[in-house]
Amino acid sequence: MQLEVRGVSAGYQKDIDILREVTVLAREGMLTTIIGANGVGKSTLLKTIIGQLRPHTGSIRFGDTDLTHLRPHEAVGLGISYVAQRHALFPEMTVAENIAMATWSFRHDRPRWRNAADRVYARAPFLAEFSRKRAGLMSGGQQRLLQLELALLPDPKLMLIDEPTVGIDPKRAAQIYEHLRRLVTEEGRTILMVDQNVIAGVDVADYIYVLELGGNKIEGDRAKFDAEYRDTIADWLF
Repeated sequence: MQLEVRGVSAGYQKDIDILREVTVLAREGMLTTIIGANGVGKSTLLKTIIGQLRPHTGSIRFGDTDLTHLRPHEAVGLGISYVAQRHALFPEMTVAENIAMATWSFRHDRPRWRNAADRVYARAPFLAEFSRKRAGLMSGGQQRLLQLELALLPDPKLMLIDEPTVGIDPKRAAQIYEHLRRLVTEEGRTILMVDQNVIAGVDVADYIYVLELGGNKIEGDRAKFDAEYRDTIADWLF
């Protein structure tokens, strides 16, 4: 299924819109990246899609389902996961305990629980080394990878990811981008990601949108960006 955001305006106050008639399509089995400077509404868009904010105008659809007025738990029930910019972990709990908490909704289905946990350790083997250690002992990049894996435990149909590498060193950031790319190419995941890292965000994407002043600026696939926009995009954003 694909996500369709059509003409959405939204904000945190009734008469002040951060998003201004934004239109975005996240195609099935692809990684779509939204880039833009701070304050243009990238994170606001994800919060509006997941239901933390209600759009003032426009519509949001996921497949045949209208998400426009759904609450976050209803969107999650439809198979949408949301990875916020802030690390959503229990740092004093072990990695295994964090995994157990993330699988609470199907804790009584032991085969499903075991298979989900096994997939986490298969995709990110280093987490097995920390399974009995506190999650807070891991580096920021390792914690971010764990957060991504926790979001995958319910086997979502769509992942919304906010700034996956903010505050993370370049080496670990590269690993995170490679991890996201594999989720698409090897597992067929559908990902909508917002990112301020222009170069990496474009390189890892199948399709890119640029937001400016809360609205659509340009869009295109990676080949189009490489051919037409890479040399000038920094001028738009900084």
